[in-house]
Parts: sequence; structure tokens; C-alpha cells
Amino acid sequence: MGVGHPLRGDDYVGSLIVKRIIEATDGTLPENVYLFDAEDDVENLIGRLSKIGLQHVVFIDACEMRAKPGEVNLLSVAETSYPFFTTHGIPLKVLAERLLKGCEVWVLAIQPKETEFDEDLSPELHDAASHVSDFIVSNLMEGVGEIV
Repeated sequence: MGVGHPLRGDDYVGSLIVKRIIEATDGTLPENVYLFDAEDDVENLIGRLSKIGLQHVVFIDACEMRAKPGEVNLLSVAETSYPFFTTHGIPLKVLAERLLKGCEVWVLAIQPKETEFDEDLSPELHDAASHVSDFIVSNLMEGVGEIV
């Protein structure tokens, strides 16, 4: 699930990555793989996730980690602390604990540079979005067929 506000600069990176994956795969995904673009409304979509009966959920989101802008880390949501996610009404950890019980929940965390009001991502986050989406697409499409 891509997460990010379209008017908060680098915060939009998770949503952009999912949009790029959808475009690159033309909607052709392996069985049992679902993509959701929550933008800034993760609270409403997480209810849909809980009804699907998933075993694993990965949130792709800009997260303050005190790292270099564009740095990417895959973390179990259990490893995160509540202040770790500052741009959501309800932290992802709280949502996962309450609504995704029995599911392994991960966060593909990307360090933002700027999250102030802006429609553009910083160059570092554009690069990170390209690398992450390319990596995910190449791994998703293994054995599914060629991407044209």
C-alpha cells in the first residue's frame, strides 16, 4: 500500500511508487498480490485490507528515520515507535495492531528531505522512487511474463 499526501512534497513518495508499479505492470500482477494507493487516506483503505485475509502487508511511506534523504529501510511495523509516523491521523503501527491481526506488517520506509506544502518531490526522493519501483516491478514480474 502506497501512502503519502500529494501536497506534502516528499511525503508523497509511497503513493508515487505504487502508481509507477501499477503503470509498469499494466495491472498484471501475480496471484495473491494486491496494490493499493492510499495517498493520505490510509485509515479508510486499511479496513479493506483486513477483509481480504492477507498474510503480509507492506506500507510504502516517507518516514522520519534521521537518515539521508532517499535512504530506504524495510522494517517490521512492530519495530517502529509511535512518533516514527508523523503525517498520519492514526499511526500505521496502531492501525496494524488493531485491524491487521494475524498479518505480518512491514514498512518500506523512505527518508524524506522536505514534507512542507509542495507538489514536487526532492531529487533524492525522485531517485529513490525510481529505484524502489523498478526493483519491485522486476521482482513482481519474475515468472509472470515480459513487461512490454
